[in-house]
Amino acid sequence: MRTHIRTVAVTVGLVAGLVGVAAPSQARSDAGTVLDLGIDECANDVNGLGVVVTTTHLYRQGRTYALPGGLDTGARVNDRGQVAGTDGDLAALWDGRSLVRIGVADPADTYSYATGLNGRGDVVGTSGSYGGRTRAFVWSGGTVRVLPDLGGNAGATGINEAGQVVGYVRAATGPQRAALWEADGTLVQLGALGDGGGHSLAAAVNDRGDVVGYSYAQTGAGPVRAVRWGATRAVEPIDGDGTVFAQAADVNGRGRVVGNLQRADGYQQGFVRDAQGEVRPLTPQADGDTSVLNAVNESGTAVGCVLAADGTERAVMVYGTR
Repeated sequence: MRTHIRTVAVTVGLVAGLVGVAAPSQARSDAGTVLDLGIDECANDVNGLGVVVTTTHLYRQGRTYALPGGLDTGARVNDRGQVAGTDGDLAALWDGRSLVRIGVADPADTYSYATGLNGRGDVVGTSGSYGGRTRAFVWSGGTVRVLPDLGGNAGATGINEAGQVVGYVRAATGPQRAALWEADGTLVQLGALGDGGGHSLAAAVNDRGDVVGYSYAQTGAGPVRAVRWGATRAVEPIDGDGTVFAQAADVNGRGRVVGNLQRADGYQQGFVRDAQGEVRPLTPQADGDTSVLNAVNESGTAVGCVLAADGTERAVMVYGTR
């Protein structure tokens, strides 16, 4: 899971970085009330107080702030107000007091980026070199640890409070595999749909150990499906009938999943699906609008963005349906 709830305010570094007051608009959708945050970029994460991190801003209660500590990009925000992102070409963490440059996982690497953050301030991400292989890493307590892989490219995408990490691994040949690393670093390859030979990726893990992501329906063919791996680690599609492309991006402790999907008769749209219930896509507000949802907090509030037909992008928050 990406974020966790506690009643801890994000205050350090926000007032000085105030950019402006947004003038959000609201619209109803089957997925809930859609709030336009008034920011021309995608929302990547939301914590338990509704603090949102976009690519270059923080949003809180109608106000927009610059990212703290000199971060160039923001990817995740936790309930302590810590923000993971990048500083230049390197993964970095605003720890609430100062900016920590995490660096690379291997001396041969030239870049890294953060993709996951838990409530303890542990960061996961991907490190690599241009033209070379990539590695999944976890940073905790000031130390970077490379996670086991299959010898090809690997990357980490999320981490929960227990220290379980998800992402992907790949051998020198063959398909990309969804991966779960236990807290002790043990690598578990997760299954794929159909004959099991298609590409897959695990995007997020909640505190119960439920994992979501995507899988090709068959080896090298068929639609890409949003999937969930539960306690038994069996893979199941969760995007409903008629889907030609879908991927799940996040799951909270109640089992609410968000992501995006496309059906044969429409544009790509963000979706919400609870542990029990039907898939609820966002309703486009104008013809040609597409949307994605990237994260969901424990209250069920989701964030993402709407891309209009004219190419403009707007951060959105979806709330109001438990």
